[in-house]
Amino acid sequence: MRLLASRVKRALLQRLLPSPVVVHHGEYSMIYSADDDSGRPSKQLMDLALNAVQEARQLDLKDVAIRTKAEVPYPEVWPGEHYRLLAGLVRVLKPKRVIEVGTAQGLSALALKKYLPPDGCITTFDIVAWDRFVDTSLTAADFSDGRLVQILADLGNGKTFTKYSGLIGSADLLFVDAPKDGVFEPLFFKHMESLNRCGSLCLVIDDIRLWNMLAVWRAISRPKLDLTSFGHWSGTGLVGWCGY
Repeated sequence: MRLLASRVKRALLQRLLPSPVVVHHGEYSMIYSADDDSGRPSKQLMDLALNAVQEARQLDLKDVAIRTKAEVPYPEVWPGEHYRLLAGLVRVLKPKRVIEVGTAQGLSALALKKYLPPDGCITTFDIVAWDRFVDTSLTAADFSDGRLVQILADLGNGKTFTKYSGLIGSADLLFVDAPKDGVFEPLFFKHMESLNRCGSLCLVIDDIRLWNMLAVWRAISRPKLDLTSFGHWSGTGLVGWCGY
């Protein structure tokens, strides 16, 4: 039903507002004033962003890019894709615990893992096992050292989120790349508010400029920064959830 509604919305918008630019992939969005946004970036969050961008300029993800089944080596497309920015954040934060919401083909997990500290670990959540994706970039060997673990669970469900809340609350870096269906993300961030957390937690949110994500991003009142120009063309948001 949600897929059908999305297709109907796209068809209507294409008829009412034809794109003035021809590209291989486009999405409808809106732009909003910043002065009345309740979530303004802190100095600490801006420093983190600047340092991560500087690291991203120097990174090499060619070994990750060759793993993709796509025609375009997306991890090497930067700016425009978020993989090098994710790796840059890992270089700066040196996180011991990274949580990813949305495994899919696994390219983001590989980018996050490449510069992970020796004592670091990534737990990636999805509702579909990584090896069920025909175009997956992951192999069993990526999980063999125990530093990358996949859990099959729907974190939009309150009881399921509570089950894993201790794990999520222990994260230093959390990357949210979920379905953007207008349902999951509002539920997930509502559950996030229930976390008991004392240390610093940085969130990266993908696709914040997609139509279904506009209200989700705007509603976040914690320190936040739109890093789209240094991340994913469809929107990359940085949030200082705690400690920023």
